[in-house]
Amino acid sequence: MEEAHCRRLTGSVWDAEDLAQETLARALTRAAVSHKPVERPMAWLARIATNAFLDQVRRPAALLVEPSERAAPALAAPAEVRDALVEMATLLAPQERAAVVLKDVFDLPLKEIAAMLSTTEGAVKAALHRGRGRLTDPGRASALARRTAPGRDTLDALATAFTAYDLDGLTRLFVKDAVSDVIGMAHEVGRDQITAGSLHHTLVLETSVRWRAEVRQLDGDPLVLMWATPTAGAGAEAVEDVLRAETADGGITRLRWYYFCPDVLAEVGDRPDVPYRTHGHGL
Repeated sequence: MEEAHCRRLTGSVWDAEDLAQETLARALTRAAVSHKPVERPMAWLARIATNAFLDQVRRPAALLVEPSERAAPALAAPAEVRDALVEMATLLAPQERAAVVLKDVFDLPLKEIAAMLSTTEGAVKAALHRGRGRLTDPGRASALARRTAPGRDTLDALATAFTAYDLDGLTRLFVKDAVSDVIGMAHEVGRDQITAGSLHHTLVLETSVRWRAEVRQLDGDPLVLMWATPTAGAGAEAVEDVLRAETADGGITRLRWYYFCPDVLAEVGDRPDVPYRTHGHGL
């Protein structure tokens, strides 16, 4: 339930992976200081994931349409709600999103949802009313169109520098206080640390494969696919890493690496023209 819950809360495989990592870290910390056995582990993890989500996210940008005060039709099919979850990150405030997911996807009782969100049943009902209304508002398309994407020129430059094994060129693309996250493995802060860490490891220390980077638009997300060809000739070219960048003013402010995330690689590779290889490092 935890992974599915994270996916539905965040609306994307990328943010779900980050939330799952945070959930596991919090769960291990709490388990280490607890002297009581955990009852209903799935509900316990769902509560931790929900609270972590509410701690991390910011309220989305305001809609261009007037907020709807009407509830979704009483007989709305649950499948319709599930299909709309991908829109949640843009359309709903965190409390509304959590309430809709916990009730309409997992069908948890209002009392239990209220306890998870540290609020009242009345507040949960109000959040459900607002959230369902926004998801069925005909003006939601204009709000979805406002998503901010990384600069394509910067991504193209990143891919070109990776393919050319241009370490200096890669370094120049990062802002001074950039952040690099090799999900589940390393967290680097600052251009110098990133250069000496993940970039140096990929281009200098990793000699078993030759990398080729390519920018692809997949499900609305611009990504950098890292294609690897074994240098020993024992295997065809396949995607072994996926990069997601955040940019500002032509520079990279944050880069996420998904080399150690087999579920993410499998989802990206779920296309006829994207063969992939994972490394058995599920975290």
